[in-house]
Amino acid sequence: MTINKFIKQCSSLDSPFGDLANDILSDENFPSSKPEREIIEYLDFKTIQGGTNSIFQEFLAEYRKRNNQTLKFILNYFKENNIKSIDDAMAKGIATSFVESCGYLIKIPVENYFPENVINDLKELETMNEKWVEISDGEKVQSHMLTRPNINDGNSINFCCQEIQFDFLLSLTD
Repeated sequence: MTINKFIKQCSSLDSPFGDLANDILSDENFPSSKPEREIIEYLDFKTIQGGTNSIFQEFLAEYRKRNNQTLKFILNYFKENNIKSIDDAMAKGIATSFVESCGYLIKIPVENYFPENVINDLKELETMNEKWVEISDGEKVQSHMLTRPNINDGNSINFCCQEIQFDFLLSLTD
């Protein structure tokens, strides 16, 4: 499904997603014929300006859930292993506290199975749910749903995230 089809599909919903989709469709400057990356960058920028970026992040996550096999794989892993918090992930050995600027190191075991487009999928997911998070020295660091995702050990999908992004990721399992 393309982002344009997803927007049109959501426009019939009586929900914040439907409202956002209708706003997008009524935007005379919406770059519907541009590549997906440009469309998403445009919508991210416009929703930051309009104060609706949190809805857009949920909207984009729902779109990614339908199209991104790696995200489906990660969410399914959480569901199958009953991971509902960072504490659960730490207890199950897939999360470890890491340097404060990165938050937690997450390692999702893949048992010799990688989604077909894992590299491209991870690049898409890395750009989602950007937040500035304050660390102990008062400095703010930029964090994403998946920060620096990789498959460097060949046995797991690895990424860093702050607790706020991990909670967002978990919210997608519903």
